[in-house]
Amino acid sequence: MHSTPGTIRREDVVLALAYAGLTWLLHSLGITATEAPAVPSLEPWWPALALAGSAVVVLRRSTTRVMVPVSLLAAVVLLLAGAAGGFFLLFEAVFSLVLFGTAKAAKTAEVAVLLLCAAGGAAAWLAGGSFADGVVALLAGAMVLLLPAEWAGNVRKARELAVSEGARAAAIRGAARDQARLAARDHELELAGARQEMARELHDVLSSRLSAIALQSAAALNTADPALDREVLAHVRRESVAGLRDLNAMIRMLNAGEPRALAGDVGDLDAVIAGHRAAGMDLEWNNALPGGGEDLPGGTQAAIHRLIAESLVNAGRHAAGASVRASLEEVPSGIRLRVADDGGTEEPQGNTAGTGTGLPSMRARAEQLGGYAIAGPEGHGWRVEAFLPTNGTGTVENEAP
Repeated sequence: MHSTPGTIRREDVVLALAYAGLTWLLHSLGITATEAPAVPSLEPWWPALALAGSAVVVLRRSTTRVMVPVSLLAAVVLLLAGAAGGFFLLFEAVFSLVLFGTAKAAKTAEVAVLLLCAAGGAAAWLAGGSFADGVVALLAGAMVLLLPAEWAGNVRKARELAVSEGARAAAIRGAARDQARLAARDHELELAGARQEMARELHDVLSSRLSAIALQSAAALNTADPALDREVLAHVRRESVAGLRDLNAMIRMLNAGEPRALAGDVGDLDAVIAGHRAAGMDLEWNNALPGGGEDLPGGTQAAIHRLIAESLVNAGRHAAGASVRASLEEVPSGIRLRVADDGGTEEPQGNTAGTGTGLPSMRARAEQLGGYAIAGPEGHGWRVEAFLPTNGTGTVENEAP
């Protein structure tokens, strides 16, 4: 049998008192279980038996394994003494066993009650020789034994169903919370990705142009050649106009929420090279791509433009007076880009600290196309090298560093 931990409940105390009171009331009215006690010697003890059987009812929830056998024993003895209160205790013992006992005990009790009712009816029929006696015995057994068993069984099923539904509702709420957390996490990841993409765009589009303007304007301030000043200022204006155009396009993209075409193509590189040369950079440029690379996909051209522009800006910022070599060439399955400097001989002017976004952005640009970008020291200088695939598969054949 099942014992449910917990304190004795007030309703169980009230029920125990009710059973004791009803037993006393029926006895005082002369209502007995039988016309004469089956065991006359037990009749004087009915008050004590009734009190003991009723008192143990308070344990129906907390200690079912004790309450049921004691109630059954008290019920049988009271019935032998002729006290009608035995029916109450018999009713309660069956009810509590089915409702508060273990699932196995409850099922066994329900089957046993059915068998007892049938056996009682058959015994009465055979003993009295009257079918009516058998029916009366069967109905009496059903009222005292079968009714509480079925009643308690229905209550137990309803209680278990409520617990099951509560657990199901809790599981649904938990799943909903988990789903909400996952959705929030996905949203956070989307926002983080959008912020990273925006930072990369701002850096690649504006930082490189503003850095070029800074280098070119510094060159103009340090020369007294009017012709060179006009050439540098022309490049400064070109970079300024292009930067404003890119900034306006980015603002429109942010307002509309739609992606825009990547800025920059291979054809613009000649102007970028010319601007750095006008700013005083000793720059060797070699574009060995067939047709200058102008037939490449827009995304590949934009990546090439940004990789070279960022590399040249970094060389001008960190390696003043350096000789720089930049090249594009076709290799198996793709394009190799290379920008290298010899370290320079002049001290950098102004603040050369960057945002830390340039190199990661270059790597990301190349990896988005299935290639790679590496950067690091070479001799006394610095080298940037990248591979961008053009075979449409994103694979790098024998080109990984």
